[in-house]
Amino acid sequence: MSEVARTGNVGALQKLLQENPLILKDFAMASPYESPLHIATKARQLFFVQEIIKHNPEFARESNQDGFRPMDIASTFGYVEIVTELLRAGPEICRLSGRDGKTALHYAAINGRVLVIYQLLSTCGASIKDVTSLGETALHLAVKFCKFEAFECLIKWLERLRMEEIVNWHDRDGITVLHISVSRKQLKASSAHPIFLLLSILN
Repeated sequence: MSEVARTGNVGALQKLLQENPLILKDFAMASPYESPLHIATKARQLFFVQEIIKHNPEFARESNQDGFRPMDIASTFGYVEIVTELLRAGPEICRLSGRDGKTALHYAAINGRVLVIYQLLSTCGASIKDVTSLGETALHLAVKFCKFEAFECLIKWLERLRMEEIVNWHDRDGITVLHISVSRKQLKASSAHPIFLLLSILN
């Protein structure tokens, strides 16, 4: 099953399911470290992902041995078409927290996946309020990892959702997004820079 998922062989999967309709559940019991959906997501096998969700949508909610859900993986690597497919299994999936309390939006912000951020917030705008176990918002993480395009996208969504107050949220140590920007001296002549964006939204 692992090789079938990695190569995205939908025909082989359908044949296996015909022979044993419970094969996906059997595999999950025999190999609890990660599901075929995790494997197919990492390999960017969209059609296989679609087939798995059709038969076992609950796989989209399961974490692997490292605490990552398929949505976390797709968001990290910027596989927006798989993110879109996983959201069909239930839009609330994007708000499920995993390792260190991170959600899919946090992983997208850390890795600067602007298209994923747009898709997640288009489907579930409330996810922009989610924080990690350290109290960090997606905004904190975008600035922390110098993903300025992602930060700009998040700021625009805050304005669209009328949640501008989130820019003032403190993490567990009392640090705001502006604190991070200033402390790292992330200054450059760009209207899209975090400090300029923050000043514009705070004013």
